[in-house]
Parts: sequence; structure tokens; C-alpha cells
Amino acid sequence: MDIKTAVANSMELAKLSLGSSRTTGLRLEEIESSNLDGQPVWLVALSNLPDGSSVVASLFPAYGADAAREYKTFAAAKNSGEVLSMKIRLLAVPS
Repeated sequence: MDIKTAVANSMELAKLSLGSSRTTGLRLEEIESSNLDGQPVWLVALSNLPDGSSVVASLFPAYGADAAREYKTFAAAKNSGEVLSMKIRLLAVPS
């Protein structure tokens, strides 16, 4: 499976599992090649605006990371494209 498919599958799972209100402003942040339990995967980091946030608020990010966004990492199997996991990604935001 190519990277574009991994990203598309991850975004689709985010939209299905979190709903439209929690996937406002969904955007790709990072992609990394890795292994999960010995299986090759793409780690796809996505961010979204939390419920009640406006898209305008996301235009003014903090230094390094946008503290107003929620970040999640999805593991997509390279051989099948199946998204195996979705995890909350905590960021260290400079103070």
C-alpha cells in the first residue's frame, strides 16, 4: 500500500469514528514508516480542531505545535491498508 492510501484510510477512519464535529479542519501532520508487533506499518499523524473550536482559531498556532488542535496517530498496515490503531498523540508545547 502506498502512503496516499494510508493517509486516505486513516482520514476515513477518523471521520467515521470521531464524527464530523470532531474532524473539523482535519489535516495531515506527519507520516513515518515503522513496525507494529512485527508488522510493517505507516504511522499517520492527523490533527483536528476540538468540538466548539473555530477554524479561525487554528490560523494562529503556538510556536512548534498548535495547542488548539487535537493530535492522533494511526497505524496503517503496509500490506493491506487496514488501519490497525488510532492513538491520542500528546505533544510537548513550549511554554
